[in-house]
Amino acid sequence: MGTVMSASPRKVSDADRGIGQLVRQARRRIGMTLDDLAKKLGLSYQQVHKYENGTNRISAGTLAAIANILAVPVEHLFPEDVLLGENDNEDSEVDKYRGEVSRIVRTIDDPKKLEAIITILKTV
Repeated sequence: MGTVMSASPRKVSDADRGIGQLVRQARRRIGMTLDDLAKKLGLSYQQVHKYENGTNRISAGTLAAIANILAVPVEHLFPEDVLLGENDNEDSEVDKYRGEVSRIVRTIDDPKKLEAIITILKTV
């Protein structure tokens, strides 16, 4: 039997730090405090702080819960460029606009309007 070489499940990587930063950005974008997120997750403030700082790795289940609470697709919290180490800290102005679009879209309840917005975004 050969040994499989893999990263330690406890070792935090650059991707984990990038995920933590994306969680913090998404949380701040909707004006939620770190304490509010911790309470909704049933975790301590300190634990969520460690997640956002990249000190502790976030489990898949916790990441899914965070995405649900922050009303963002889970893939928004671990984009491919971060996982591949290609994140060059995109222009914050672009992130600001993405956040604004996300906030606006979350306020729309009419499926036909959402479908129209998706069509517009795909054409752009």
